[in-house]
Amino acid sequence: MGVVATIAERELNKDVAAIRTPGEAEAVAIAVRRLLGRTLTADAAVQVALLNNRGLQAAYNELALAEAAMVEGSLPPNPRISYLRRAGSNELEVERAIVADILALATLPARSEIALVRFRQAQLRAALETLRLATDTRRAYYRAVAAQELAVFLAQAQSTAETAAQLAVRLGETGAMNKLDQARDQVFYADITAQLAVARQAAASEREALIRLLGLWGETTDWKVAERLPPLPASEP
Repeated sequence: MGVVATIAERELNKDVAAIRTPGEAEAVAIAVRRLLGRTLTADAAVQVALLNNRGLQAAYNELALAEAAMVEGSLPPNPRISYLRRAGSNELEVERAIVADILALATLPARSEIALVRFRQAQLRAALETLRLATDTRRAYYRAVAAQELAVFLAQAQSTAETAAQLAVRLGETGAMNKLDQARDQVFYADITAQLAVARQAAASEREALIRLLGLWGETTDWKVAERLPPLPASEP
C-alpha cells in the first residue's frame, strides 16, 4: 500500500487504508462517522469514499493477492520427498529420494522479475482506482448539491407562481384581468410544478449516486450536504 498511500497523499492530500482486521474496520467506521457528523463537504466526501468504498477495498485485496504471488514467484520450488519400501520373502529394499524441479530452479530469476513487474502493475492499478474514485466522488458531490439547490430554487419559484395564479383568479373575478392572461399564469404555474417534480427526482437520484460511491447504507445515509454550490470566483483564474 506504500505506493498507493504516497500517490493519494501527493495528489489528493487524503488518507487511504486497506482494511484487514476488525480493529482496522472499527477505526475506519469511527472516522467515517466523525466526517458524516457535520455538513459534508467535497473534500470530506472524497475522504469517506476512500475509506469506506467496498469496490476500492476489493482493488486493495487484489493488490494483496499480487503481493503474495510476487513472494511465491521469488521463492525456489519446494523439493519433493519420496519413500519406497519393497519387501520380499528373502530381502528388504528401501529407496529414498529428494527430487527438485531443475527447470523451475533455472527459470527462478526470470519468474521473480515477472512477478515483481506484475506486482508493480497491481500497485499502479490500485492507485488508479483510488484516483478514479476520488474524481467520481467529487463530481457526484457537486452534482448532488447542484440538483438540491435547483430543487430549492424551483420550489421557491412554484410558491411565487402559485401566488400569482391565485391573484390572477381574483383579478379575473373583478374584471381587472382577462381570461387569456389568467390562463397564462395557470400554465406557468403548472409548468413550474412539473419542473419541480423532475428536479426533486433528479436530486434524489444524484444523492443516491453519491451514497453508492461513499459506500453508505442504513442510518449512515442520514447526512447533509451544503445548501448551495460555492460562489464563482470574482475573476477568471
